[in-house]
Amino acid sequence: EQPWMASLEAQPSGLTTLDYQKLLRRGLRHVIANAAEMDITSFRSIDADVVFWKVTASKARLQELAERYNYSMPHSDLAYSDVGMKAPEIKNVALRAREKFVSERACDFEEFKSMDAIRLVMAELSGHVNLHELQSQNVIERWFPAARFDDMQKLTDQVLGWPLAESTTPFLPQRSDLDTIRSYFGEEVATFFSFFCTLVRASRFPALIAVVVIFLRRFNPLGVTICWENSALAVCGLAVTIWGMWFVSYFDHYVDMDKVRWGMDASSYFEVRISEYEPKYRGHRRQRFFAYMGRLITVTFLLFVVVVSTGIALGVSDKKAASYLQTACTFALSFIWGKIAKQIVKLENPRTQARFNRSLTLRLTFVKLFIFFVPLIRLAFLAPVSGRVCAPNAANASVATRDVAESYYSAPGFANNLQELGVAKDDQLFTNWIQTQRIDPSKNPIANFLMILSTLDTDFANGDVQKATGFAAGAADEEHVCFRGCFPKTCELDVEGSHPRLQCLTSCSFMLERSLNMLYFTHTMCTLAFIIVPMLQVRWAARREIETGGENGKAYTLLQYQEKCHMQASYEYESWGGSYVEDFVEVILSFAVIVCFTVVCPTMLLIGFLAQLFEYRLLVYRMTWITCR
Repeated sequence: EQPWMASLEAQPSGLTTLDYQKLLRRGLRHVIANAAEMDITSFRSIDADVVFWKVTASKARLQELAERYNYSMPHSDLAYSDVGMKAPEIKNVALRAREKFVSERACDFEEFKSMDAIRLVMAELSGHVNLHELQSQNVIERWFPAARFDDMQKLTDQVLGWPLAESTTPFLPQRSDLDTIRSYFGEEVATFFSFFCTLVRASRFPALIAVVVIFLRRFNPLGVTICWENSALAVCGLAVTIWGMWFVSYFDHYVDMDKVRWGMDASSYFEVRISEYEPKYRGHRRQRFFAYMGRLITVTFLLFVVVVSTGIALGVSDKKAASYLQTACTFALSFIWGKIAKQIVKLENPRTQARFNRSLTLRLTFVKLFIFFVPLIRLAFLAPVSGRVCAPNAANASVATRDVAESYYSAPGFANNLQELGVAKDDQLFTNWIQTQRIDPSKNPIANFLMILSTLDTDFANGDVQKATGFAAGAADEEHVCFRGCFPKTCELDVEGSHPRLQCLTSCSFMLERSLNMLYFTHTMCTLAFIIVPMLQVRWAARREIETGGENGKAYTLLQYQEKCHMQASYEYESWGGSYVEDFVEVILSFAVIVCFTVVCPTMLLIGFLAQLFEYRLLVYRMTWITCR
């Protein structure tokens, strides 16, 4: 019935692809202008290689669409004043009632925000055309929701003003900014920033604890001994663990409030459908089969991670090189699993993008936490037993202890300050400390289990010292006495009480702290790098286009810049522009490492707080000016 369709039917059978695409473009323009009743304008890019179509809907048209699709909107201040009340507030945030939009009572509802208009326009266009199919047939090159400069500038001034001197933006991110973020990006991205904002604000308290602990460890003004220092670290670790559990429940409260405030349940109809979704396989045994296969692949990959981590520990004798290699392997395995997990979730046939994101986030988070924690847990619990040193003379434990103490004392790089303390190798203080490191399987079943578990891992922790001592890393049996493989690195005398004793920091603590610092530092630097790189890519692409087409005197518009953002840094999984899944997983990993290993390295609390504060604003900048919506 349409002229463009009659033209398509009148063409000869030898219709070229180019002519076919031109006819479909004519039809698309007709549908947008007449069937969807929207305004459409077109112009060429600055270098004349791209034609832009800008589709907009008037306020009256948006009201018609909102009423047709039963779109939920919050009540305005005028609606509340008509009934003699104000919008209720929770923690200085208005919690407005929502209702399906009615055109006749338009004044009772708030104005349409940017994201509301985008949802309504996309819902109407999706009812007439399939943009994904048009893109696959090269009728259109790409499509994206554009942004107005005023909205981008408002978000920049409100959230990104600090640390500019003339800015009044607070030092910490504010939850009041989340409504602006939601209006621009939508509820899903706003939920991520809600989590990140709440985490940064809550992290200031453990960061203060970290400042105190770092000061006391560095300058020791109170003359604290190693024993008291270890106790303080344990208390700090316990406090951060309790803080972590409190934060999770605290954020759950905010999530529930945001769902009501933003009407997230009512907007489920407008979720983005995945073009690859196949309804015929919903509930089919094929889908259940792929679900079981996904679990099997996940378990297999976890076992592979354990094998690789153990292989590095066994095969690399240089501990510093092993630490570097372990860190590199952690990120390599994390990258590989990111590729595998995406394919597993695709086989599960999710219907909407939100379901795809949730499923992928869970798979990535669980496995990446495992990948990150396996080397650290191994250093913390298994290395002291796997690097054990066993001596003969089980019948006479004191002789075995004296023999091991003499060998430890002469081992290179261990207990270098014992001579400064005036402690000789046969000193009773030193042998008493060695005795505290003895492994007695009969009294410690956990240690016995770890010894059995680490039978093949005998040269990991301190193979060089085992060679220096001449003792093997064997098993505790009737002929041998075994001691932990944690050798003294720094010692001091505790003269309090009637019996002085020796207190030492061991090599296991130093090795774990070094590996932890390297892993967390590398993780933070990689996260920041993946935020900064797309900024440079987009700027370079835009500048190159301006230089190419600037001679014709045309202006370079914001829409053309956003097209370059979509081309170079679109907001989707495995792109330089980041994605909801990847951004959320990186923040969760950082939070989990801090909560679990603060007892070893409290410095991470302060470094993590400062890094997250910087990363939060950097992400907002990237999402506003670099990543296309």
